[in-house]
Amino acid sequence: MRSLGLGVLLIALVAPLPVPAAAATAPDSIGVFDPATAEWHLRTSTGAVTSFLYGVSGDIPIVGDWNCDGLDTPGVFRPGTGQFNLRNSVDSGLADVSFFFGRPTDAPLVGDWDGDGCDTVGVFRNGRVLVVNSLETANADVTFDLGVPGDDPHGGDFDADGSDSVAVYRKSLTRLYARQSLTSGISDVEFFFGNTGDRVVMGDWDGDGDDTIGVYRPSKGRFFLANEHGKAAADVEIPFGGGQFIPLAGYFG
Repeated sequence: MRSLGLGVLLIALVAPLPVPAAAATAPDSIGVFDPATAEWHLRTSTGAVTSFLYGVSGDIPIVGDWNCDGLDTPGVFRPGTGQFNLRNSVDSGLADVSFFFGRPTDAPLVGDWDGDGCDTVGVFRNGRVLVVNSLETANADVTFDLGVPGDDPHGGDFDADGSDSVAVYRKSLTRLYARQSLTSGISDVEFFFGNTGDRVVMGDWDGDGDDTIGVYRPSKGRFFLANEHGKAAADVEIPFGGGQFIPLAGYFG
């Protein structure tokens, strides 16, 4: 083999190494909750379905990574008492974490508000958002205004910065209004998506790091998921569920 000259050798030694591409995150999947029976049906990224009972009739289902292990697991908000009951595994059983936060008429929220890798909760109260950064406190860490009474609230990372913020879906207009920070102000992103009667979910459907919109259409038992903000048409359609189930989204394994 012919030897390299000194100048060529030095260039070879100091040439920068190629920068690796950012690692993709695991994409979220979907699920449904039967409000009449408190039965859950969660679909993994491979299409396998796990079914179990958790909560009671009338509970509002939520999912989140409560113990920071990378897996989203079930929780419920009990409107009659303002109580959250959270479980750290995808199965039936007693709550691993239980506490009161908010009022009986609040709507629950889930998100990693401070970017620490753990999900906590919040509530939406007639156009006001209150969130906590720990599951051990009943006092809001951040409070701000967003939307109007009657809006449907959702947490998500809408700009791929590693921390979640809040969006509201105005069902009467089928329009989403999203903020990219936990502050009052006009929406950073807004667009129309879905049909009247659809139920909204938020998830990272393609594993690119940001959460985008999806809807569950009860009349068809079908999910319609978009991979970008502002798209009028779904990128993915999945038949799943049926009837008046409540849709869910998360990484279920």
